[in-house]
Amino acid sequence: MKILLINPPCGELTIGLKNLTKIEPLNLELLGAVLKDRHQVRLVDMEVAPGDLKRMLKDFTPDIVGVTSEAVHVETAKQALRLCRMAAPRCLTLVGGHQATVWPEDFNDPIVDIIVCGEATQTIIEICDARQYGANIYKPINFKHINGIMIRDGDQFVATKYRPLPMTLDDQPMPDRSLTKKYRSEYYYLWEKNVAAVRSSVGCSFPCTFCSPRIYSKGGFIPRAPELLLEEIEGLEEEFIYLCDDHAFHDPERMHKLVDMLLSKNIKKRYFTYARVDSIAANKELFALWARAGLQLVMSGLESLDYETLKKTGKRVEPGRDIEALNILEELGIGMSAGFLVEDNFTAKDFQKIDDFVAKHPAIILTEYTPLTPLPGTVLHRKVQDKLITNERQFYDLQHFLLPTRTPAKKLYSLMRDAYGRVVVRVFFRAGLYKPKNWSWHYIKMFKGLIRNFFALGNAHKKIDHVVSSDHQLGE
Repeated sequence: MKILLINPPCGELTIGLKNLTKIEPLNLELLGAVLKDRHQVRLVDMEVAPGDLKRMLKDFTPDIVGVTSEAVHVETAKQALRLCRMAAPRCLTLVGGHQATVWPEDFNDPIVDIIVCGEATQTIIEICDARQYGANIYKPINFKHINGIMIRDGDQFVATKYRPLPMTLDDQPMPDRSLTKKYRSEYYYLWEKNVAAVRSSVGCSFPCTFCSPRIYSKGGFIPRAPELLLEEIEGLEEEFIYLCDDHAFHDPERMHKLVDMLLSKNIKKRYFTYARVDSIAANKELFALWARAGLQLVMSGLESLDYETLKKTGKRVEPGRDIEALNILEELGIGMSAGFLVEDNFTAKDFQKIDDFVAKHPAIILTEYTPLTPLPGTVLHRKVQDKLITNERQFYDLQHFLLPTRTPAKKLYSLMRDAYGRVVVRVFFRAGLYKPKNWSWHYIKMFKGLIRNFFALGNAHKKIDHVVSSDHQLGE
């Protein structure tokens, strides 16, 4: 059979990292790896090349189309399936990924035949087998025996038996990166012009109220063996590796074993990943080893400089641990991308307070400002969903205010835009981008993305107001 896997683009009005980063669709490369010996598999990355789907459908008529989705891809994922159905009216349409798992309601649309929940490497094999061997002229195809899916039944979906998440990722194959060969030169992360993504684990057990990865993994932590990670990293051509875990250092012993192997084999790479400040503070020797191995940047959600506010998020970080972590990173020469929540009553003084904090800590290379976003399925979403000003998912990009604000929204977006302007200047110097030896023509692409974000933040209040007004008119 012919299988087409699609990475849809972000929504047109989505801003933020969309304009600054392109990462390979690792989950689709994993699906391709388990199917390639059984079927003809093609992958289209519309995030990099939006027009490739139409070009692909001219020569490749799929029997099954699978599309992945985060929140900001909901509508574009369905649009991609509609294009496929027009070109291949008999194709079976699947949607999976993070958003389909945590909030399948977003895909209750006639264009979707099956919603795949959770880790899909085994599920996709069973769906393809059922499609290939399960039908004849007397009997329609039956998917009800397949666990972990939701099947369209008229105007609703019916869930099959729950498929438990795996205990480890060790049974999953190496991603089939040949599927993204034509796109690989377009994958980048900020000032790093070529990046490869590696998933060493899934899930986080900490109860942050705004975090959806915990919902996906049901509070569990699912690791991949260090030996398999070593093999994967060793085989990558790219020098910069994005460890795209929810909490890579959840198990320090596992990360210690991995870094020991990387150092013993003298593998020269640069790494970026996520790490909680309490993990950094409690494991200085481990991070010292990772610094030797090439860890350059960690993303940590500091969230708030006010401890009482921090507690309300469920973050569970003790006072002072952020300072400990920053001092350790500065000593080791590792940079931090520090995330701060922007509250709905922020003023210029609140942004200045963050600037003053950052000025005292040279380890902070990047500063990210995030309006508190009630991602579907989270504890926060359940608490405030009746107060949301819009359910338009392309705004769920961690840069739009989705709840009513006490400071006028126009002012908040303006303050965020100005704060990011100061971040750009800081990055230029703290990351050493100004040095001639570090110059890359890729920086032009990054600066273009920064300019797009600058103007988008200036108009964000107008865009979201227009969509909200249109929704109200349709409702009437």
